[in-house]
Amino acid sequence: MEAVTYSLRGEIGSSDKYYADAAAFTDKVLAKAEELHPAVKAFQAYILKHEVEKVRSRDEYVFELLMLGTLWRNYCDDAHNLPGIPRQLLIGLSDIRRYGGSIKQAADIARGVLATIFLSPVDRSWSPRPTPEHLIRLLDWMAATGDYIQEVKRLRAWSDFWSCCRPKQTCGEIAAAIEFAGWFESRSMEALGKYTLNVDRFLQEKQLQHRWKEDVVFSARRRVEYHLNMVGAEIMNRAFREEFLKAGNKAVVLPACIRYHPKPKCQARSNGLSCECAGCEPRCQVNMLVKLGKKHSFDVHLAPHESAVFSGEAGRRLIGENTGIIGVACVTNLISGGWKAKGMGMPPQCVLLDHCGCRKHWHEQGIPTDINFDRLKKILDIAPDPDPVIRTGRDISVIPA
Repeated sequence: MEAVTYSLRGEIGSSDKYYADAAAFTDKVLAKAEELHPAVKAFQAYILKHEVEKVRSRDEYVFELLMLGTLWRNYCDDAHNLPGIPRQLLIGLSDIRRYGGSIKQAADIARGVLATIFLSPVDRSWSPRPTPEHLIRLLDWMAATGDYIQEVKRLRAWSDFWSCCRPKQTCGEIAAAIEFAGWFESRSMEALGKYTLNVDRFLQEKQLQHRWKEDVVFSARRRVEYHLNMVGAEIMNRAFREEFLKAGNKAVVLPACIRYHPKPKCQARSNGLSCECAGCEPRCQVNMLVKLGKKHSFDVHLAPHESAVFSGEAGRRLIGENTGIIGVACVTNLISGGWKAKGMGMPPQCVLLDHCGCRKHWHEQGIPTDINFDRLKKILDIAPDPDPVIRTGRDISVIPA
């Protein structure tokens, strides 16, 4: 297996240790975040008073502040220099591409050109002052990329909250989030950096291949964003665990890159929003999971793109009511997909792909991806099975009965 950007398997060939490391580091992050609790408490009071949403857990809001600080450190200088007209054009093209079909292809071509010219991240040492005005510029830049839709939605609520506060309080709380993100970047490299060793090499060697493509920003994410999403997945799993277990039905949503064979050799049949496995390849993880699902009463959906399943009413009909979702995705996609599922009333849990490998973003030919079956079974609360079960994907060819 070729690690393109990240690999959860490390030196032992299994992602078991990664999940232990991610949980332990998340505990440290949440303990350190105590300094942010006053801001979170004030924000929760604002949400309750103005009925913005149902108040969520403190840890979820802590993660949003960590996300704000991290994205500020990475992109606020780029956001400060984004002209208004290209920003509006890019936001409009991002909206258009959701219609799919030929109009999406045309929008992506235009987005690739504009994004390469106006959005491509540039390393700079300068960072704007932590003011509400600069926060709005950052959110507008994020919206223009089309890659941070869920993140923008949550941080807009913080921006609205801070618009009601005294300027000194607002600047102080934004500055605290940025400082916290600086601590996180340093410590996450120590705790999780061994799983993201190839990100910098990918950015140096492969990033030029993404120029003029619509994923020029998405594929350029830095190591700290991988670490941010790793911790975010752990926090999300904890926050939504009880609600997920209470759901009457369970479903696993898989990305197309997990198939053993690409199209057209893969014989999965499209049913509109997702594909139905035809069982053509015994070594395919989709086939194995479908068999496991029949045994333990959960559904499996193979989605060409997660936005196809989480597409409003059609996606809700496909998944069904009262369903808890296990989203399987690479590190850079996982959090936004989980938030989409939660917004549709489907409590999510996350399982990371052990590595990335899709042709669209990461590898010219494409690499079949894997998951940790033990991790999936633990989330589904499935007792250990005496039958032989694949642990990491392609090491054992026995299919669960």
